[in-house]
Amino acid sequence: HNRSAAAVVGDDGALLGMVTENDILHACSLGLSPTCGVDAWLHKHIARVPSELLGSLTLRPSCTLPDAAALLRAQAASDWAFRHLVVLDGRGDLHGVLSSLDLALALCSAGADGTAAEVLKPRCIVPVCSSSAALSHVLEQMSLSRQNCALIADGEPTVSNLLGLVTPRDALRAFAEHVPITVQVGQWLRGLQASWEPRTVECWEPISSCAARMARDSVHHLVVVSADGLDIVGVLSSTDLAQVIGPAIGPTGGAAE
Repeated sequence: HNRSAAAVVGDDGALLGMVTENDILHACSLGLSPTCGVDAWLHKHIARVPSELLGSLTLRPSCTLPDAAALLRAQAASDWAFRHLVVLDGRGDLHGVLSSLDLALALCSAGADGTAAEVLKPRCIVPVCSSSAALSHVLEQMSLSRQNCALIADGEPTVSNLLGLVTPRDALRAFAEHVPITVQVGQWLRGLQASWEPRTVECWEPISSCAARMARDSVHHLVVVSADGLDIVGVLSSTDLAQVIGPAIGPTGGAAE
């Protein structure tokens, strides 16, 4: 289904928590067995969205998209940065899960002002790992730095040296396919035969254009390069776009449902 989160409900239909790709990232970095049960994970006190946090990550269906963006921004300033929100009605019935990628989709037609350079994560705070590093090391660096991506490069992380980008979605794929976390990340990326070039934008590109790229390709991260295409300026994520969605859509933006 190309989704990066799942709501967890009990036998009575009550919402127990949410498991996201960041949970899988954390599980991989800990070397946890793929046979670990969801209930056990939610009660390990290391789950990203256990039941006690649901209240702060819940929206009503009548809430607007700027409301959702404001909630994501508030969470981004905390120790935990989330990009998924649960939508529940007044009776507690689950309507769905809203992600920052959904907000990016809304930005496509909003004509948001600004450029990628204004809202990106600068390269200096993004982990950089060599192609010979174990996948476990890359995932651990992402978890420790609380960043949702890592650049894989041999030498200075320039466009010519960049081999790829690892995100929590890659952790999800590796976990599901039982990929040994001891594998060299460069070898694994080459085996995927995935090119990172289509996931690049130049620093001057409009935010609305970047949002359209994310929505079209269903990706949460884009590598931002300099205007001459030689240097990596930073990484733009769908969560970064939450910084601008309120002013772009306005206070009467569409409901969360």
